[in-house]
Amino acid sequence: MRVLYSSHTYLVGENQKKLESIVKQSDIELDVVVPHLWKEPVLGTIYPHIDKDASYNIFPTRILFPGNEMRFMYLSLDLYMQNFQPDVIVVENGVGALSYTQFLLCKRKFAPQAKIVFFTWWNIPYRARQPFRAIESFNITGTDGAIVGNVEAKNIVRSQGYVGPLTILPQLGVDTDLFAGGDGKDIKRHLGLHKFVIGYAGRLVPEKGLRVLMDALDIFQGQFDLLIVGSGEMEDELRFWGSTLPKGKNLHLHKSVPHAQIPEFMQAMDVFVLPSLTTSHWKEQFGHVLIEAMACEVAVIGSNSAEIPNVIGSSGMVVPEGDSNRLCDALQQLSDNESERIDLSKKGRLRVLENYTNEKIASHTIEFIEQLLGT
Repeated sequence: MRVLYSSHTYLVGENQKKLESIVKQSDIELDVVVPHLWKEPVLGTIYPHIDKDASYNIFPTRILFPGNEMRFMYLSLDLYMQNFQPDVIVVENGVGALSYTQFLLCKRKFAPQAKIVFFTWWNIPYRARQPFRAIESFNITGTDGAIVGNVEAKNIVRSQGYVGPLTILPQLGVDTDLFAGGDGKDIKRHLGLHKFVIGYAGRLVPEKGLRVLMDALDIFQGQFDLLIVGSGEMEDELRFWGSTLPKGKNLHLHKSVPHAQIPEFMQAMDVFVLPSLTTSHWKEQFGHVLIEAMACEVAVIGSNSAEIPNVIGSSGMVVPEGDSNRLCDALQQLSDNESERIDLSKKGRLRVLENYTNEKIASHTIEFIEQLLGT
């Protein structure tokens, strides 16, 4: 079976682990089309990771508009279909993306026998991206299968008229050998972490609920070290807030680090918090950092924004978004009760092993592809 994949996500070596697992678990011959580069606001320019020993082929291809997921387009006439002749094409850039339109048009000309699948995270009402509705309608009519990253994305895709095969599946899993339990002693020693360590990793932006977290910690009873890993527009505001904290309450703000270093920081945390807020133009699509923290055996607390409760399940604590008092209560409870904290950390790791490893995501992807082909 020949499968052609495409997404800027697979520029990154860590994300390619899912692709490797797909090949290992099946008889799939896999080719992957990625942009020649990608531009991210915080991480800067990203270039393709090429593993010469990989069991699949990566084809970096020049694009227009690097960094714009909806508008970018490949500068290729056939997108490698003419020679490869795929049985299935999977494009993970959203149902309304121009790159998906490209793949649909190339499929018609060069691989009409192939089934074509889109992936989308999009989970807010479509009025937020009206200009792409016509493109999306065209794309839906040519689609054979859909993979959506959350429940609300399923509802939106169905409301837009897509009636074909669909599965709910996150785009990426977790490497549970890399993201695993540990004592975090090196990071603790390096950063001077001695107390109850509360952690956050991600973009430093208001919609992630960082002001809610600050308000919660202003009324927290007891000492703590707040370890934040990330970059963004709220950095100065966080540093100022940290400078006003009383003795025994400390902020440790560490700028973004390579993904492979994140487990070291998570292992130093007693609890991980994702207090995201729903806005008119954004809400949490999954919260991948949650499953990374859970894999590292860190108890997690999340808000009830969008997909977060479905990700956490009964393996962590969920509080109402925007409610600093309830967030403080949850933090206080886990600070005061080490046995509950340990219990949640074990449950979180088990939930990831059962649902969110690269191998599990790959297995479910293969099942969906086989369903489309009737094999």
